[in-house]
This record gives sequence, structure tokens and C-alpha cells, in this order.
Amino acid sequence: MALLLGALAACAPGAMVTQGDPRPDVERDYRLVALDFSTLPNLVVSEANTYYPQADVVWRGDPAGDRIAQIEALFTEAARRNMDGGADIKNANSRVVMDVTLVRFHGLTRRTQFSTGGVYNIIFDVAIRDAGTGAVIEPSRRVVANLDSWGGNTNAQLEERGITQKIRVTEFLTTVLADQLR
Repeated sequence: MALLLGALAACAPGAMVTQGDPRPDVERDYRLVALDFSTLPNLVVSEANTYYPQADVVWRGDPAGDRIAQIEALFTEAARRNMDGGADIKNANSRVVMDVTLVRFHGLTRRTQFSTGGVYNIIFDVAIRDAGTGAVIEPSRRVVANLDSWGGNTNAQLEERGITQKIRVTEFLTTVLADQLR
């Protein structure tokens, strides 16, 4: 795994950027125990292989299928990794549930993956609740997470070595969710 992460870092075309609504200034001692995933109603999903489809959801990291379910699986895996995280997470005092509402997940089409590359634009709302009582600890706020992605020959070579967009996006979401708990 360390070798894979090193390869990912070495091949990254640029920085990962997160922004959005300001986080409340509270002391966090959170241990994530669950993720509740939902989406805004009526998100538009595109399977078009254009440079920039006009849609809310564009994802090509899995075979054709239910793209929302595939994205939910990415968030679920990222949350699981945070639940299984290091001692700082396992020894935290406040057991919390993270509510995630997907607003936008605009990844790269195959056309952009194998030509110019681009940016994964992932937008979601997040709220933090007490796992025991359900009480809201941190009200919903918007998170905007952008991940630069390789393209062209670099993308093709990395995919041949098993370093896929899905692997990279999952790692990115793991970090983004962890940042919401710190």
C-alpha cells in the first residue's frame, strides 16, 4: 500500500484543493462510527463522452451502471477507512455520524482521461451528529473538493499499472472526510 501511495503522490499533476463554507470553530474529538449518504433530488447523470458534459454527475471509474450507487460506494469506503483509522481517531471520545448529501460529482469522461486530463469537482453538504442521541453537533455546511487528474499518456501508463482514477478518488475522499472530522 505504501508503494501505491508513493506512486500516486509522484504522479499527481497538482494539488488537491478543498474549500466551501467555513467550518464551525469547535473542539473536535470525533470518532466516526457511521456515514449517512444521500443526494439532492433530481441530479442529472451523464454518460456522454464529451470533454465537459453538462450534468451534475459524471463518473467513469466503474463499469457502466448506477452512477449514484457507485459514488455512494466511494464515500462509504472513504468513511470506512476513517473509521478504521489511526489511534487519534479510534481513541476519540465523541462517537459521531457524518451526514453527506451529494450536490455534484463531476469527474472525467474517458475522452478527457485519455487526452487533456482535468479536475474532479466534488461538492457535498456535511453535518455531524452525535451517534448516541442523533443531536446535531455541527450543522450542515458545503464542502467543495477539487482533485486535479492526469490525462493522456500518463493516465494510460498509470492505468496499465493499476493506478486507476477510482483508487485516486477514493484516497482523496478519505482525506476530505478526515479533514471534516479534525
